[in-house]
Amino acid sequence: MPQLKLAAELVGHEGRVWQVSWDASGTRLATCSGDKSARIWAPISPSQFYSGDTITESMQVDTDDDDRKTSSSWQCIEVIDNAHKRTVRSIAFEPTQSNALATASFDGTTAIWDTADNSTHECIATLEGHENEAKSVAWSTNGQLLATCGRDKSVWIWESNGEGDFDCISVLMEHTQDVKMVVWHPTQDLLASFSYDNTIRVWKEDDDDWVSAATIAGHTSTVWAGDFSTNGKYLASVSDDRTVRIWAQRASEGGSADAGFYYRPDLSYECIAKVPDSVHTRAIYSVSWSEPSDNGDCGRLATGCGDNTVRVFKVTETESGLNVDLECAQEYAHGLSDINCVKWNPKHKGWLATCGDDGVVRIWYMEP
Repeated sequence: MPQLKLAAELVGHEGRVWQVSWDASGTRLATCSGDKSARIWAPISPSQFYSGDTITESMQVDTDDDDRKTSSSWQCIEVIDNAHKRTVRSIAFEPTQSNALATASFDGTTAIWDTADNSTHECIATLEGHENEAKSVAWSTNGQLLATCGRDKSVWIWESNGEGDFDCISVLMEHTQDVKMVVWHPTQDLLASFSYDNTIRVWKEDDDDWVSAATIAGHTSTVWAGDFSTNGKYLASVSDDRTVRIWAQRASEGGSADAGFYYRPDLSYECIAKVPDSVHTRAIYSVSWSEPSDNGDCGRLATGCGDNTVRVFKVTETESGLNVDLECAQEYAHGLSDINCVKWNPKHKGWLATCGDDGVVRIWYMEP
């Protein structure tokens, strides 16, 4: 059975680490924390690191706070410690540029960061509007649109006009509880949002405005996160109900009359696969979908859970739907701490970044 091999530990944050984000090249990793800072990390020798030469069988998760230190194969190349006044909850590299970043904070703001002449990051825009905690930020695939969501139950969509100029083009208020995460479709202008109201909403542009094109119900508790497959054919979601569900788009013949003012029913999603609640023993906070392997599968799903375990599932298509098979369960991946985020590297297959309440970021390798 395949195993996750610990390849590096990144130590420096002074609070829990909430999220990680790879840059478009898969070389640098951005992280954000309850210590109000963001950090950017990179392997000292990327070619050597991603060859796997630095992996040793003896490397284990270190749970001793006093002995922790960043692995010799990686370095912190920048600390952004003037980011926000409160916890930095979410971070995202802009997918078409090498340097631009967005950070969302419990102070209610979203900051846009960029560099000039390869220098350090500077804040080039501050996006305000959420009444309280901003929970997630995500760029569209072409980098032209930015989505944010928050505790105020809203989803905001912003359009980049270049040079740090952003316009709010839509404020979406259909969720009835706080919104935990937003994620863009990889090939279409569709946005998915995941909420404490137990639902997922899919938003699309309609007559120069954004509307709710689908409400996905099925989870019985908070939907913490989700991710599209790299081809956009499937959407995975994870929840406080301890299940992983995979949804596929189906043709819709109509919508509910009470679905909301912004509802334009032309999309429908069906749950075609489910990891039952017996596999994870606590809430699942994060999910990431990898590129397909060379064997013709649909890629791997990694999950980060409140039971201190990172799990990896192989997803394969069958005539009747999808098979989701557990390949690996890495217990105590962050000691006794919750795992807040998992993220597959977009360019280097098999490489996974995780972070948790222990304040440490870990890089793992799993053979494709």
